[in-house]
Amino acid sequence: MINVIRRQRKLKNGIALYLDYRICGKRIQEPTGLHIYPGSDEITKQLNKDNNIRFEILRNDRQKELLNGIALLPVNRQKIDFLQYYKEYFVKYPTRERRAASVFKKLQAFHKGNVLPLAAIDEAFLVKFKNFLESKLTGETPHNYFKLLCKVIRQATKERLFAVNPSEDVIIKRMEGIPKDTLNIEELKTLYACHCSNDTVKRAFLFCCFTGLRYCDVSKLKWENVQNGILSIVQSKTRHNLTAELHQTALSLLGNVGSATDLVFSLPTNNGYNKVVKGWMKKAEIDKHITAHCGRHTFATLLVQNGADILSVSAVMGHKTIKYTQRYTRVADTMRSQTIQKLPTM
Repeated sequence: MINVIRRQRKLKNGIALYLDYRICGKRIQEPTGLHIYPGSDEITKQLNKDNNIRFEILRNDRQKELLNGIALLPVNRQKIDFLQYYKEYFVKYPTRERRAASVFKKLQAFHKGNVLPLAAIDEAFLVKFKNFLESKLTGETPHNYFKLLCKVIRQATKERLFAVNPSEDVIIKRMEGIPKDTLNIEELKTLYACHCSNDTVKRAFLFCCFTGLRYCDVSKLKWENVQNGILSIVQSKTRHNLTAELHQTALSLLGNVGSATDLVFSLPTNNGYNKVVKGWMKKAEIDKHITAHCGRHTFATLLVQNGADILSVSAVMGHKTIKYTQRYTRVADTMRSQTIQKLPTM
């Protein structure tokens, strides 16, 4: 006798309902997408009543299918390698999502194998993977990695590789990102005067401090993107157009003008770039953890410190919303507070 049992799990805003049964000795807890919500008003009572009815219909249907030997999923489900499916997903659906490779590596490290059967991807597996990400990574990264994996799982569900989306009720909180070090004007002046082992890296980094460009954009910047003192690019990360007037200091860092399709800065890899920056900071006696992306953060923080409104900063940074820009106001406020505390006491 095959029994399909009702299970439930407490969530922040209600209770999720599950089907619990066994197939060939393997226990399966199947999310239904149905919830019981808190509240005693008539609307909530009716909604919960309807969801209970829907659940019983679904439970009875699933039990009939199992009793009749109907496979819940395609027969070849057990043979499908999710890792291979993951890689093929980004071939079928091209994206500039840079995290894709990093998520894949973390999934491999968690699973500890080169093949991950699709049947192993259930809610329990995803909860453990979520916990793994949160134990290994910091800031917003665990949330961003997990959401990218869920994107692939949603597509697999659409293709009926999963009966229901196993990630539907797995919640991962978005934590605050770790504040990155930024440079003040005096430190920028020190760096400008200090020798760097790679002059092109020096000019490119300072250029980012006065434009807010990411490494991925400044490394691909061509002379055709700089015309009559105006910077015009399509950002690699967001694919948004960015057009902005260049500061006089930024213009002075460009160097000799080349052909339209020539690179403005011929730079090493991101790792090589950061190694040069690290050595340069040490020589300038600046005791901060400064990387390529800190140039962008320095630009935004200096704008806020010098009175630029948040909408203007958001526009020149190429942000989709001001949510990402608001972090710079917090950093600027903290820096102002630290500066005030340096005043002598009487």
